[in-house]
Amino acid sequence: MSQLVRAELLKVRTTRGSWVYLIVIVLLVGLAVAGDVGSNAELRSQQEFQVGLVEAAGFSAVLAMILAITLVTTEFRHGTITPTFLAAPGRERVLGSKALAGTIVFLFFGALALVVVAAVALPWLTVTGDEIHLLDGEVATRAAETLLSVVLWGLMGIAIGSVVHSQVAALVGTLVWLFVVENLLVGLLGLLDGEEVTAYLPFRALDAADGTGGDNLVSYWPGVAVSLGWIALIGAAGVWRTSSRDIT
Repeated sequence: MSQLVRAELLKVRTTRGSWVYLIVIVLLVGLAVAGDVGSNAELRSQQEFQVGLVEAAGFSAVLAMILAITLVTTEFRHGTITPTFLAAPGRERVLGSKALAGTIVFLFFGALALVVVAAVALPWLTVTGDEIHLLDGEVATRAAETLLSVVLWGLMGIAIGSVVHSQVAALVGTLVWLFVVENLLVGLLGLLDGEEVTAYLPFRALDAADGTGGDNLVSYWPGVAVSLGWIALIGAAGVWRTSSRDIT
C-alpha cells in the first residue's frame, strides 16, 4: 500500500495542473483576507473578526474536492487505469491509496491556505497597531476545524470520482448538485415543512463540519459524523462500481 501511496503522490507532484491549485489558493485566500482586513478597520482588533479571517482558508476545500475527483477520473479519461490495475490487481487498494495520498495533499492545501491567512493578516495588523488574536486558542481551534473540513471535502471528491468515472460528468454533476440541486431541495423541503431534513444533505453536512455554523445546519460534531457517513456510503458504492466495471 505504501508504494501505491507514493505513486499517487508522485502523480500529483509531476502533473503541471496540480500546481495551478496552489496558485489559486494563494490568490483567492490572499485577496479575501486583504479585502476583509482592509475594509473593516473598526473591527480588526476584535477576536471574533480575526477568527473569521480563518474562514477564508475554506476556499481550499472546494479546490481539494475538484482535485480529488480528477485524481480518480483522469486515469479513466486517459486510459492509464488499465496499467494501474494490472500493477495493483486489488482495485479497492488502488482507491484506498488515492484516498490516503489525497488526504496528505488535502492537508497541505488547508495548511497552505492558513499560512496565507497569517502571512497577509499578521503584518497588516502589526502595521496598523491593532491587537492581534491570531495566536489565541480559539483561532487555533477554528484552524483545526478548517483543516478537517478540507480533508472531508477532498474525501467526498474521491468517493464521487470512484462512482462517476467520466471526468466531465463527475465535475459538472458535482458542481451542479452543490450550487443548484441541493439549494432547490432545501427550498422544496422548506415548503413541505422538512427543514430539519435538509441539514443532512451531503454538502449541507460538509458546511456544518467547517465549524462556522449557520441556519438550519446541524452542530459541528454531528456535521462531521454525517459527512463521514455520506463519504463512506458513496465510497462503498464507488468501490463496488470500480471493482465490477470491465476495464479494457
